[in-house]
Order: sequence, then structure tokens, then C-alpha cells
Amino acid sequence: MQILTWNDILEAMESGSEIPIFSAGTGISVGSFDGVHLGHRKLISALVESCRAKNLRPGVVSFSRPLPGIKHSGDYMGDLTTLAQRLEIFESLGISFAVIVDFDDSFASLMGTDFLNILLNIARMRLIAEGFDFRCGYKGATDTQAIKYWADSRNVECVFVEPVYYRDGAGGEERVSSSYIRGMIQRGFFTTASELLARPYRLDISTLRKNGFTSQILPPDGIYRVRSEGGDEVRLEISGRKIAEIPDCSSLDF
Repeated sequence: MQILTWNDILEAMESGSEIPIFSAGTGISVGSFDGVHLGHRKLISALVESCRAKNLRPGVVSFSRPLPGIKHSGDYMGDLTTLAQRLEIFESLGISFAVIVDFDDSFASLMGTDFLNILLNIARMRLIAEGFDFRCGYKGATDTQAIKYWADSRNVECVFVEPVYYRDGAGGEERVSSSYIRGMIQRGFFTTASELLARPYRLDISTLRKNGFTSQILPPDGIYRVRSEGGDEVRLEISGRKIAEIPDCSSLDF
């Protein structure tokens, strides 16, 4: 999987140069994709399958940090995945390229149609796949109806995917979302989180060791028995919303 930055896209636009991986045409999905949960996987599967039928390269435009962590940092609980984890999962699901955006004022002020035109002209986007309630552009003003109107006049196919729902133990139905899964982890409900993520919740210890802190959400204070990447049982103590002692491993599964 090839990894590019939004600056790579802007530089290609300014210079008039081409990026080889886009040459045959692409299908793209845009989003934070935090956790790459069941809903995200349904969307990515639809993207990959649609691209395969049209001989397009499937790719994603995502962010170095999930947008809620940037826009609502005051009450944000933490990320479900690091960027490295998301990229690894994208590749395993058949994504050919990822464009990573460092969300800033310049990107936030970009109008939705201008953003789509850049993807059309530089990434040669011929298909866009999104959730039914997706919005993009300045203040999220460009919704799926506006995207469909834009796409129809440019011969770009739209694939809009319905959400995935989860039936809890009490018989209630919840939409699978990153925020819902964060709530499960914050309450220590790891079985539910694993079901919705389609994998165990995983802490990236290598990033924690490198940076001295983690952007990922931590469960309630306590002592946990978790598994390292090699399958060994590891004792993990969380106190004051911090890991008391950093284990000597790369990742931990709850």
C-alpha cells in the first residue's frame, strides 16, 4: 500500500505532475476510520469490490488524528487506533493507497466541491464510497445529496453505504460507531468492543514508548491481564488514566 500526504496532492496540483498510482483511475473513501470497526469494514468492502469491478485503485483519504480528537479535544476520550494501526488494517482489507491529511485551518476552510475537484483532477477519482450521512468541506456543508449532484455531472459513481447496527444484551439496537466503542472500552466492556472492532482492542505500546504518552483511550483504572503480540500474558496496571509501567512489548490486546 502506498502512503501519501495531502501536501503530496497539493504539490502535484501546483506542479502539474502526475502521481503514478492514480494513473488508471481510483475509487476513494474519506473519513477518520478510527478503529476501522464493522461499519467502516462494510464501507471499505463496498469500495474495494466496486473498484475491482471497474479496474480502479481503491484508496482512502484519512487523517493523522481522528477528527473528534481535534475538533472536540476538551471532552474527547481518546483514539481507538493509532495511525500506524489504521494503515495496517487498511492494507489488510485491500486498500491500495492512503492519503493522510494533517487537519489544519487551511484544510478546514476548503469548500466541499473544491475538495472533490482536487480528488477528481489529481487522484483521478472515478468512484466515491461513503456512509449515508457523510459530509465534507467547510463546516460540513457538502452532504451526500450535494456530492451526488456534483458526481452526476462528472461521470463519478457514488456508493453510499447504510450503517451497521449492534443488538446489545438488553435487546436494544445501537449504531456501530467509534464513539460507541470508546464508551465500551471506557467502561471495561472489552468483549463488546472486540465484536464491534472485529478484533481485540489493541494498545500500541511501541508508540507509547516512543512518545512517552498515548493518544489511545484507556480502560478504567485497575489491573488487567492482557496479551502481547507474541501471545504472552502480561500484567498491566492503569492508574490515574495512565499506564503505571510500560511493558516490554510492541502491543497489548485486551
